[in-house]
Amino acid sequence: MQKSCVEMIVKQKNLRVFDIEIENEEDFFLYFKKNIVLLREYFLLLKGSVTDKIVAYLEKEGVCFKDISSCDKKSLFWQKSRQKVESKENKDKTKKESIVAKTMIFHRPIRSGEEIVAKTDVIVFGRVNSGSKLICSSNVQIFGTVDGIVQCDGEFMIVQKLGQGSVIFNGEILDKEDFEGVGLKKIFLENEKIVIKDLF
Repeated sequence: MQKSCVEMIVKQKNLRVFDIEIENEEDFFLYFKKNIVLLREYFLLLKGSVTDKIVAYLEKEGVCFKDISSCDKKSLFWQKSRQKVESKENKDKTKKESIVAKTMIFHRPIRSGEEIVAKTDVIVFGRVNSGSKLICSSNVQIFGTVDGIVQCDGEFMIVQKLGQGSVIFNGEILDKEDFEGVGLKKIFLENEKIVIKDLF
């Protein structure tokens, strides 16, 4: 008897997600509509009060999402607490790698349609144009206006000006109001809370 041959294409991909806990519909819709341009680019993990109205709205908007309220959260690879818990050995390894790794420096703007994914520090001496993305697992410094999407998961960020774009720091979308005023802003974590201060 001839055995049937099953072909399957499997590709490993890094998935960018937002973990959103919903307490009530009104707050969710306010938040989503305010950040709709950015959130459409991500896979949304929803938990809490995920109503039929929310599900219908997201389906209508063509957003990819999953209600994980009933999931075993301990097994989820994206669990934030898991990322924070590192052994001393892993920390030492990260430090050694960061010494060897070179900083990516852009002496130009990040163009529309351009997507940069970096594991090392990134410095941009120019603007981040609308329609561009900069995703960095280390520190980011931008000496220009941010009109695109910038995601930083490092220890700090320096941003000159937030224009029409979006800034995500350690998984949280920052409010444009936090960038009011003139001068460089330093963004960092202090006691697990995001702090934004004038650099000078």
